[in-house]
Amino acid sequence: YAGVELGGTKCIALLAGDSGDILARETIPTTSPGETIGLIERTLLDWKQDHGFDALGIASFGPIDANPQSATCGHILATPKPGWAGAKVAPRLRDALGVPIAFDTDVNGAAMAEMRWGSGQGFVDFAYVTVGTGVGVGLIANGLPMRGFAHCELGHIRVPRLAGDAFAG
Repeated sequence: YAGVELGGTKCIALLAGDSGDILARETIPTTSPGETIGLIERTLLDWKQDHGFDALGIASFGPIDANPQSATCGHILATPKPGWAGAKVAPRLRDALGVPIAFDTDVNGAAMAEMRWGSGQGFVDFAYVTVGTGVGVGLIANGLPMRGFAHCELGHIRVPRLAGDAFAG
């Protein structure tokens, strides 16, 4: 299996065997969509040729469209990350690799990983909060990632200012 985590500053691609052992790992800087997705695509194509894999999971910064019924499923939406709004992540990699792809938010991916290998083992409901390049919340209920407006991502909400607050950040 192959997996890609698209982060605000870097992307990590992994190749794993059935037992979960890591066969290969590559870190790619997050620059422009063309450059970054191109390097990810090249890495995955090389791994597919050398090792083969049956499926790809992508966990991406957002907001994203993860609705399989949507024409823009697999795209990054109106993100504050310069140049990334509308980036066609999953469709490009699906076309290049020809394998089934799962696409979700980076925080839902992290929450699901915690439920499988980490502190969330044994839970069917789980919340994962991360503070990194942005702030995000992955929310799993009854074993399924929650989606909808803003993906439950705390980092994509407007925080009201206090009267007299002039801080630019």
